[in-house]
Amino acid sequence: MPETIHLTMKKILPALAFAAITASPAFSQTAADVLRYSYLQPGGTARSLGTGNAFGALGAEFGALSMNPAGIALFRSDELVVTPSLRFARTEAELQGNLPLEDSKSTFAFDNFGLLFNDTPGEKWTTFNFAVGVNRQNNYAASIYYEGDAAGTIMNGLYNDAVLTVNNGGSADDFYPFDTRLAYDASAIYQDASTGEWIYDFLGNEDAALNRSQAVNTFGRMNEMIMSFGGNYKEKLMVGATIGIPFVNYRIEGEYIETDRDDAVPFFDRLTYTEYLRTEGVGVNLKLGLIYKLNQTLRIGAAFHTPTALRLTDTYTNTFAYEYTVNGDPYGGTPYSPETDGVTDYRLRTPWRASASAAAVIGKTGFLSADVEVVDYSNNAYNFTADVPSQANQAAEREVNRDIQKAYGQALNLRIGGEVAIEDFRLRGGLNMYGKPQEGESGFNTAISAGAGVRLQSFYLDLGWRRYVGKGAVAPYSGAPVASTTNAVSDVLLTLGFKF
Repeated sequence: MPETIHLTMKKILPALAFAAITASPAFSQTAADVLRYSYLQPGGTARSLGTGNAFGALGAEFGALSMNPAGIALFRSDELVVTPSLRFARTEAELQGNLPLEDSKSTFAFDNFGLLFNDTPGEKWTTFNFAVGVNRQNNYAASIYYEGDAAGTIMNGLYNDAVLTVNNGGSADDFYPFDTRLAYDASAIYQDASTGEWIYDFLGNEDAALNRSQAVNTFGRMNEMIMSFGGNYKEKLMVGATIGIPFVNYRIEGEYIETDRDDAVPFFDRLTYTEYLRTEGVGVNLKLGLIYKLNQTLRIGAAFHTPTALRLTDTYTNTFAYEYTVNGDPYGGTPYSPETDGVTDYRLRTPWRASASAAAVIGKTGFLSADVEVVDYSNNAYNFTADVPSQANQAAEREVNRDIQKAYGQALNLRIGGEVAIEDFRLRGGLNMYGKPQEGESGFNTAISAGAGVRLQSFYLDLGWRRYVGKGAVAPYSGAPVASTTNAVSDVLLTLGFKF
């Protein structure tokens, strides 16, 4: 995942409330969201993971069919493979001036399942193989929590949205239904009965010091169903293609709380803003690849992935609880966002990818391999007009796509790995260097991997491990005090394979 990650609840933008008057539906998709589907950390099989997924020039590995499909041509038998996995994600979050807090999450899933059929058609084409299965492309499991004291409040942005809406000829009925309207319904924003002025408890006290906490939990994964086929021409040239059908299942649950423990703000006691977002969808892409054997030791490979066309649906709800005291009597309410407005269908096109690879196979001793991949993240693009071709949707689409082009650029990903064979046993290691997708940021995010396995005539068992550590940030709303995060993720995969 990128080094700087903004896992935020719905951003409060100055023009958002007025935009909600004319734009229907209101879009929650942002430039930051596209990395969820284009910044990939593939899983696959334990062998592939243990060697850093550096199989572009090697082949004969099911996890590699989502990278270079030409590798399918090097299988010599029918195979069945399955890979259960465990993920351990730990995040330390710190709001500036406060103590860091740690949260963790562990999940069980299947990173891979596949069935391959081998055929030997003739002398020139020594193999022609077909495979169908699933390889994981991303795992979204994470948990973040922080708490501390800082100045400011989410109410400042909500109040400004309300005033802007009214000044542009709107009313409370036109407030954005997923935050500003909720604050109004909870009496956090109200109109003075005598003057008609719109006010809130923080008027004149916008930078009050409050205790705040935020909990963010993310769930789900992106798995790619693959249908691969390829052939081996005279044991020199391997060609292949994969039709990829990624399935997206992502969910975020967030809760943000502000508490006035020191009575810094008259009337106000506590507020709680929650968000639930679920994104589901399916897409399609095509991967083409080749591997060429220069000699018995050296191999080179190349692959090209078309852009992935995704069709996605967001389902989201929010609540806003506001507690206050008047003349010693407590008051409060918890309005919910409208169910009918919380569903949005849209499309997303992720960037094409191109890779080159080289490997040295050292007899029966093992191998060394390296892949270089180029991705231009600025080529991510939303389509909001495919289903509802309105001017408002077109304007929202142009705006967010311009933000994507400004925010992201081209990046290089490097995968390096090796394996040592000791009779039937295997030892593996790998290194991933992911180029940072943000425009103007240099350097790499890195992950290390290791693995071991046993290979028998009709059965193999592999264990793979990968660890990633990166820096990030989380904030509940635009302009909020930002909590810095350190994210450590470990994936453990176990692959069982059968040859028949």
